[in-house]
Amino acid sequence: MRMHAVSSRLVLALLGVGLLLPVAARAQDEKVQVQAEVVLASKKGSEVEPPELAKMKEQFQKQNLNFTSFKRLSLQVLEVSAKQPTELKLPNGTNATLQLLGMKDGTATVRMSIPRKATLDVELGRQGTVYQMAGKYVGGELILVLSPPAK
Repeated sequence: MRMHAVSSRLVLALLGVGLLLPVAARAQDEKVQVQAEVVLASKKGSEVEPPELAKMKEQFQKQNLNFTSFKRLSLQVLEVSAKQPTELKLPNGTNATLQLLGMKDGTATVRMSIPRKATLDVELGRQGTVYQMAGKYVGGELILVLSPPAK
């Protein structure tokens, strides 16, 4: 696991590294599919919706991040390319951008930029998840979750 830019707001690093699904393999035309999920985590209530977010809650508790409620706000599969950044609109009015920096040995390096947060270069694979805090929203914290697309 390697991150080129480090942020104190990075919640959890990769939980396993493998391969993302390359859509194209030529240098300039490289593309990968990334599942992007936006979750609202808060300390109000104990709702975990949908139930699959229970794993995320467990990971956060292991890191002493005391959020008690997790609610999925959006889930989509994005095609991230090297040519142009892919934008993801966040509910707090900002946009996260993702751009493929390259593929090496089947592992994708993706640059993740969120306004007022450090820009991160992360390696993504078939088995891992990246959690990144993405700003305040309605009494909680938005978490951007990047992972390989579900099959």
